Amino acid sequence: MIKFRLIILGFASTIFIITGCDETQASNNKNVKELTPTSVQKEVQLRGDFKRSFEVYELASNDITYYVSDPKQLLMKDSKSINQKGYYKYFETCVVGKISSIGKYGPLGKYQNQITVREICV
Repeated sequence: MIKFRLIILGFASTIFIITGCDETQASNNKNVKELTPTSVQKEVQLRGDFKRSFEVYELASNDITYYVSDPKQLLMKDSKSINQKGYYKYFETCVVGKISSIGKYGPLGKYQNQITVREICV
């Protein structure tokens, strides 16, 4: 009986962890150490595919994948407007933001490019 309760508790904990992280901000740059300075930034408008999943917060546009910094959570608001619920997101979007200089961004520094989203465009 105790074994059964532990299995149920483990399963419930796993479900809680998966669904409980619904609106956490994966792109918070306060904890990301950049190895190169971002003094060269230019503002651009990009249309591409936005994807968010575990350790992924990216925008693919013109064969370049950008790590997305979204301090105002505009992409999360946009995903709610098209009825995408849950943590995992994938949709086409258009953003206006600043592209940082080439460096190491995101988890483990796997992205060379970063865009900081200022607004969503039509």
